[in-house]
Amino acid sequence: MFFILAEFPIDPNAIVVFVMVVVAGIKALLEKKNGQNTEAPTQDEDEDYYDPYAEYEAELRRQEREQEIREQQRPPVEPKVITRIPSPQAEVTPPPISVPEVGQRATPTIKTPVRPQLSPAEKAALENLNLVSRSKKKTHSSTKTRIRRHLASPTAAREALLLAEILGPPKALRSDEQV
Repeated sequence: MFFILAEFPIDPNAIVVFVMVVVAGIKALLEKKNGQNTEAPTQDEDEDYYDPYAEYEAELRRQEREQEIREQQRPPVEPKVITRIPSPQAEVTPPPISVPEVGQRATPTIKTPVRPQLSPAEKAALENLNLVSRSKKKTHSSTKTRIRRHLASPTAAREALLLAEILGPPKALRSDEQV
């Protein structure tokens, strides 16, 4: 049989796996025929098994029993009856709604909003705020001044090198003088 399998153009590893599967199948059939079942747990294995969930369930049952005992020992609570006391004030009726006659149009009343009046201290503070905001607008620096201030900062050299690396030619194309 093995010689027949060797003549086919099949991977040798596949042949070995096939033979092992056949041997395992034959072994399983023989064990089943003889009645040997190695998967059945023995008595010793069951005794060593620890189930924490069983302990948890037992603790829950114990706490439920204690709760029932406490509830039975507690005196019954009488429900409180709340009675409504009528208010001494007379019922308030809304004012009657005036409906215009058929030929007349209803004119809505437009109320002008009431603007708050500023105190003298608030007026002075508002004027100071306006003066400060005007003076800030006048102090805009020119582009030349901003560039000088930026170049004088300690990070200017670092930023210049970084920009030269990013915007300059690639290292492979640089001459030896530029490196």
